[in-house]
Amino acid sequence: MMHSWLVLGLVVAAAAAGYDYRSQPDLYYDTWWGPEGKEEDTTIRPFRIEWDKKDIDDLVYRLKNRREFVPSLDDSAYRYGVNTHTFGFWLDYWANDYNFTAREQYLNQYPQFKTDIQGLGIHFIWIKPEVPEGKINIPVLMLHGFPGSVREFYDAIKEIQKATENKNFVLELIIPSLPGFGYSDYSNKEGLGAAEMAFIYKNLMNRLGHEKYFMQGGDWGSLITANMATFFPDEIIGYHNNMGVALTDAAFSMMSIASLNPSSIMSCDVVNRLYPLKNTFEQLTRDSGYFHVHATKPDTLGISVSDSPTALMAWLFQQVSICTRKANYDDPEGGLHRYRPEQLLDNLMFYWMPNKGPTSFRIYSNTFNLRNYHLGYLNVTTTVPTVVVQASDEIFYMPPSMLKTKFSNLLAVDVLNDYGHFLAFEVPDVFASNFVSAVQRILAFNNQNMNVRQDKQDFRANKLSNIRQLVRERINSIRDKMSNYENNENPFMY
Repeated sequence: MMHSWLVLGLVVAAAAAGYDYRSQPDLYYDTWWGPEGKEEDTTIRPFRIEWDKKDIDDLVYRLKNRREFVPSLDDSAYRYGVNTHTFGFWLDYWANDYNFTAREQYLNQYPQFKTDIQGLGIHFIWIKPEVPEGKINIPVLMLHGFPGSVREFYDAIKEIQKATENKNFVLELIIPSLPGFGYSDYSNKEGLGAAEMAFIYKNLMNRLGHEKYFMQGGDWGSLITANMATFFPDEIIGYHNNMGVALTDAAFSMMSIASLNPSSIMSCDVVNRLYPLKNTFEQLTRDSGYFHVHATKPDTLGISVSDSPTALMAWLFQQVSICTRKANYDDPEGGLHRYRPEQLLDNLMFYWMPNKGPTSFRIYSNTFNLRNYHLGYLNVTTTVPTVVVQASDEIFYMPPSMLKTKFSNLLAVDVLNDYGHFLAFEVPDVFASNFVSAVQRILAFNNQNMNVRQDKQDFRANKLSNIRQLVRERINSIRDKMSNYENNENPFMY
């Protein structure tokens, strides 16, 4: 039987050409991703970003001594990619106007730490608020994506704190760099994708003393957190997602069938965000070339972005442009003026200084491949209470009926009439307000419908002795469902 989610040309290309890990089909709770023989340091160590002057001088030299560009075609805007007629501004700003000392201080304004999880040093921001009398503390795991970093959340942190001032809770924010991104270590072993990272972040949250917590994710962060909601539903209090997709066969079957009458499954005022499918797939095909390169030959591209800051900026800024507004395709400046120069350059420094451009690409090849396709966990529903926010220029739109094939307790889909994929980065106030509102709604739902206070003593007693078995049972359950599905049972029952 054809698996209908492969109708997406984007995923077809990646799955067909990506790496095949079928020889190692299982997900493991304690997979070692670090160098062999390394002794894991489980302490939680303070961390500061420190840029060596020699590295800054080298960066500025490379920027100022770049080769002259071959000019872009006349009136081509961003249709051929980054436009050289306007791109020089950004390179010159980075070399001449970006205050490295001041920006380093800015990036160190929040407490940062590292700890080793499964052999990798994981970098994270950890903001522990004061808890006034009468308020409760809620830990939140917040995950970024590509071409982002923890910098996406910097402006939103203050807005989140403002938005909780009159609430009966405060939010403890844990904001890690993904493995292979920023100041987190990368693995030299194949297979560390979005599913495997779910285990790393579950272990990180437990290391920090959190047995139950909220999650927030966008872009890759949304895929990783969705996996966590699937694998560890008993740990997750609630889930806020600003890239709502359900990569289930049922969702994509619905998408195909509903193309005959889109208003049967979605509001008429948002039909044009998905239909006609021809327009959606045309836009995805046009703008997803980077995806196929990352999913198939990440290290070849990695050589150029590791050696040239100009190449790194061009590659990352192209993705920022196309994900911010679809209309940026026809903008000679690519819509980059929507962001302050320091925002984009701060984010770029998380790739250039620790040389993580090449390793950040590998998450695509390690996720979109036949191994993950055969595991089948994408088709398994999760009961974690979920709120999704959808910007008007999100890279892909799914209506609630499709999202519910994955998130059975989908409490709300908040539809915005503006903004793009990088919601926290572009409009931190809108992001923060929506996120805090989602926390309120999920808490109310939990209070009314489920007992979310699990006995801590029993949890701790079972955690060490049974966690591997619990995870294995969850994975086996996923496989059983997929086996039934492949035997032609109704896909909508999942």
